[in-house]
Amino acid sequence: MRDRAALNLLLVVLAATPIVLAVVDFVLAQGNRALQAEVARRQHAIVEGGQLARLDQLLIREMAAIAIKDKDSKLRDLLSRNGVTIKVSPPPASGNGRGG
Repeated sequence: MRDRAALNLLLVVLAATPIVLAVVDFVLAQGNRALQAEVARRQHAIVEGGQLARLDQLLIREMAAIAIKDKDSKLRDLLSRNGVTIKVSPPPASGNGRGG
């Protein structure tokens, strides 16, 4: 009779094992989804950061061009305080290439 009780206990444990594994699988899948959402959010931030960096460069170039064109010393000072160095290249020679 004792062997039969042990066999019944073993069968109950074996029958419960798939249920326990299914619960563990569910919990792990939920954690995986949360991690995937976090990775997607970070990837989006990285891509957006690259796009914003290009936009920043264009904006700074335009501001520098305006500062040069309008001879705006306040704008030059603002750019300089933020680490932007404005280098003015001389205009091209206005000759038509003919000598004399």
